[in-house]
Amino acid sequence: MAHIAAERGHELATIEFETVALKEIVAANAVKGASAWMSPLWKQLEGLEESWGPGLRSTAIQMGYRFTPKLRKLHGSPAKYQLTAEPVEMDPGDMHPTPTPDGGIRYTPAAVAAPGAVISAGLRGGVVRHTLPLVASTSAFVAIAILLLSFSAWWMVVTGLRSNSPLSTAHVSYAVMWSFASWTMWGLFKFLSQLADLGIVMAPDFLVPLKEDHVTLELRPREGNKKGAFAFVRYTATCPQCKGRVLLHDGGEEFKCRIVGRCGNSPREHVFSFDQKLHVGRPMRG
Repeated sequence: MAHIAAERGHELATIEFETVALKEIVAANAVKGASAWMSPLWKQLEGLEESWGPGLRSTAIQMGYRFTPKLRKLHGSPAKYQLTAEPVEMDPGDMHPTPTPDGGIRYTPAAVAAPGAVISAGLRGGVVRHTLPLVASTSAFVAIAILLLSFSAWWMVVTGLRSNSPLSTAHVSYAVMWSFASWTMWGLFKFLSQLADLGIVMAPDFLVPLKEDHVTLELRPREGNKKGAFAFVRYTATCPQCKGRVLLHDGGEEFKCRIVGRCGNSPREHVFSFDQKLHVGRPMRG
């Protein structure tokens, strides 16, 4: 049904079906009644639909379609369900999609809920608008943290010079805590600097939901009337060598300053590059 909606959206805008008919086709032997069988499945689909949006769009463009299927439920007795054809908004660069490299992969994006999604439903799509208050508050937090670290370092040096007491466990503890705070602050500063310079980094675990992993944080620039935004996106692909799932990782020492895709079945050998603009990757092992 989704295939037909995407392929023939210009002439078939809506595909409608009832629960009983769908159950007979998909799960004729299910013990539950049609409504009881469909209801939890439909809720699950509705929860995932928003995160699937970027992947549906990129897949439709790659396959040459100009529509994507949209879920809709019509309340009544019996309830009716629809797949409607939604036009794909095309950018100039989408008219000629990049082909998948030989032996390479194509990444499919999926949105991940941004921090605060529990409070604000608008953040469930994984996008945080690049606003002046957000930038100002982040900059103020970093500046205050640097001032506190500088003041604490000065205080420890001055206190140490004035004190005639021998080195104690308390002195060592203060030094260790200050070193840890400085290391944490340096990591945050480096993270923000890389995001500003490169436009994409691997998102730290504390910024993404516990059930998600291997998520990127992207800085999307302002385009026309669209404001800039921070987007949390999870890219996946299918390994052409073993059909395993490829997820993004930090390049580490071997691939410094790079984000790479590693296959879950063979993460050391089945390694691929990641192009954040074209969403394709090439083998990096021979």
